[in-house]
Amino acid sequence: MIVGSGVAGVSAAKEIIRADESGEITLITDEEYGFYYRPRLIQYLSGNLKIDDIVINEIDWFHKNGIDLQLGEKVESIDFASKDVYSGQDRYDYDKLLLASGAKPFVPPVEGTDLDRVFTLRDADDAREIYSSALECEKVVVIGGGLLGLESAYNLQRAGLDVTVVETTDYILNRQLDEKGGKLLEEKLKNIGINFKLSSIATEIKGENSVESVVFKEGGQIPADLVLFSTGIRPNTEICEDQDMEINRGIIVNEKMETSVENVFAAGDAAEYNGRVFGIWGPSMEMGKVAGKNMAGAEAKFGGYVPSHKLKVAEVNVTSLGILEEKENIESEIIKHGESYCRVFRSDDDKPVGAIVVGEYEKEDEIVKEIKAE
Repeated sequence: MIVGSGVAGVSAAKEIIRADESGEITLITDEEYGFYYRPRLIQYLSGNLKIDDIVINEIDWFHKNGIDLQLGEKVESIDFASKDVYSGQDRYDYDKLLLASGAKPFVPPVEGTDLDRVFTLRDADDAREIYSSALECEKVVVIGGGLLGLESAYNLQRAGLDVTVVETTDYILNRQLDEKGGKLLEEKLKNIGINFKLSSIATEIKGENSVESVVFKEGGQIPADLVLFSTGIRPNTEICEDQDMEINRGIIVNEKMETSVENVFAAGDAAEYNGRVFGIWGPSMEMGKVAGKNMAGAEAKFGGYVPSHKLKVAEVNVTSLGILEEKENIESEIIKHGESYCRVFRSDDDKPVGAIVVGEYEKEDEIVKEIKAE
């Protein structure tokens, strides 16, 4: 039994199929789609992408591979003692269970979030609803200057809207970049028409029925027809919280993706490994593969994950990986600045252990390869 049709759940299913041809797999998801590439979902907001363009496995694929796919079902409770899973429609039993239930968007305590045209983006239905509403809007406020917030802002701007990004810190992408890198990226995004309001905390969304403006703690407000929160995630652990299972931020797992309950595994955004919830595609896929192999009787261990981001933010190359702070035995040097920026962190034996790149740098691939080899 697999709960969740995201990358962790489907990767697990594929490994089970490879390792155990006789295994019976039931996969429950509250979505109505097959398996799609969630990181590209943001591009739907530009109006230049269809959901079908990012589908990896259609619904027929599940049936052809003997997977009993239950669409549009939300798991409401689990009885670990009797090995029963209950959805709103049915009861299922299992021999081994994978909780790949993902995460929900976190929305900070801001007054007025119940107004129309206040959104979070997590799945295909969210993307459709946001884009449909955006067609009737002019001004958008995106709250959150992280990766997903910036990509959302860029794609909404491509759709023809006036977009402002609000961030509590004094530079964007503060988890992946240093201040110089963040400020350079900000300038590049300003040049294509995205506005920024930094060091600001939204405290209220005003409006009669739908959004009219966003009010800030430090004073002032800006007009808005639509607000999109991109302020992090919280693992979906509710269905386990009344059970005898170890949960911290996420469902605690070991290197085999085993939980504290026998025959129950967890992977992806719902899982916490070594005190960390990864919340991104790459490690979720690896965790799912490890869980699937172990569920099918094979041996596999999760070796952790080196933080690595190589992507285009509004067509600007941004790379961030490894150790990104100076400390004992770690020093850094700025190799290139101006139109591009590259900062490399090295150990005391001069080996690169981390890097930040904004823009183009001709030796980037070489440095990235060295860091990952470590």
